[in-house]
Amino acid sequence: MNNELEAIRQAAAACTYCGTCQAFCPVFAEVGADAASARGRLLQLCLMADGTIEGNRNLARSLTRCALCKACEEKCSSGIRTTELFLRFRKAVADRTPLPLAKRAAFTGLRARKLFDACLRLGPTFQGLLFRKAGHGPGAFARLPIPAAGLNKRRLIPRLPSTHLRRMVGETSRPGGKPRARVAFFPGCMLTYVYPQAGRALVEVLLANGVEVLLPKDVGCCGTPAIISGDFATGAVLAAHNVAALAGLDVDAVVTGCATCGTALAHEYGLALEDAPERGAWEGMKDKVKDFSDFLLELGFSRDMRPVPGAVTYHDACHLVRGMKVASQPRELLRAVPELDLREMRDAARCCGCGGTFSASHYDLAARINDHKVANILATDAPTVATGCSACRMHIEDGLNRNGAQGVAVLHTAEILAKAYGR
Repeated sequence: MNNELEAIRQAAAACTYCGTCQAFCPVFAEVGADAASARGRLLQLCLMADGTIEGNRNLARSLTRCALCKACEEKCSSGIRTTELFLRFRKAVADRTPLPLAKRAAFTGLRARKLFDACLRLGPTFQGLLFRKAGHGPGAFARLPIPAAGLNKRRLIPRLPSTHLRRMVGETSRPGGKPRARVAFFPGCMLTYVYPQAGRALVEVLLANGVEVLLPKDVGCCGTPAIISGDFATGAVLAAHNVAALAGLDVDAVVTGCATCGTALAHEYGLALEDAPERGAWEGMKDKVKDFSDFLLELGFSRDMRPVPGAVTYHDACHLVRGMKVASQPRELLRAVPELDLREMRDAARCCGCGGTFSASHYDLAARINDHKVANILATDAPTVATGCSACRMHIEDGLNRNGAQGVAVLHTAEILAKAYGR
């Protein structure tokens, strides 16, 4: 047994197998097998560490059947940091068993940042070759099943817009008058290429609050897809690149509008950069990472808003509510909007089933989890859902479509606020 496996085995051995995690695990609720709960995974980890089971393809596949929603960690009576252990477990298995070819190809592409960006910029031109427009709304369906990407004819995905965020927003955006603060905005892939209007709205909200916004040109993918798949090597390359681009900036905060990116920058880079020379720079930067709603509450947001008549319900993204501990902040901002009725849904903080690559690898299971979220949304009768995670947004949009609720809009919280600020 190597030292790394022994260290995570000792941490996992603190589990008392009480089973509390099962009551909060969205995967266990659908599957009902102990191996799908945190308790079962910690036992698997211990068995692999002592040589009872091998790190093979079957185990690797089993480990992907977890959305990493952090609910088990939040409720663990033993205080076990399950998410970190599961990520280390995935790395240990990936070191012994190659990742699927599609993932290896994708992560190789992520390392080639200029090529990756070029492909996404060309995406709007050529997406018609692989995807057909949905009969309603702005989404699209794959023309042919693409299982490796988690796409098939049933799954609705957003069409790539013709303009990406960097064409909408300059490298530096200044408010009128003397800035109250200066921030670096880390947009991530989704707000840059898939939902750029949400990224622009976030910048506009910051400007309306007197904040100067820097959009660093050298930042790229946060690396989460690689890290959560156990490819820490690729994760470390991407993390090091982003830390180098951000750590030296003279800013009051590094603001994120994506729950996943924020959690990566603030927490998971500690795993990816564990033995890297950039670890020190990250340590000095990580406390500056703030979700935009959290930053506005700390700064003191302007209440000079226009009425936005209507109702909205709010979905807590797992990486935001449990990863970045942001829950009340976006709600306080939404409640401040005149004539906007915020209606709380049942189990707002329960996972929607996206989990990044989880919904790609286990779409049918992710869809069943998503159906519960959609039912809770529809029960509020709100025509709009707000959230702080673009991956959740995409997954919920698909769930609404599957359930015949195409009239319900899913928006980033910043898009609603931008309207209130008249931007």
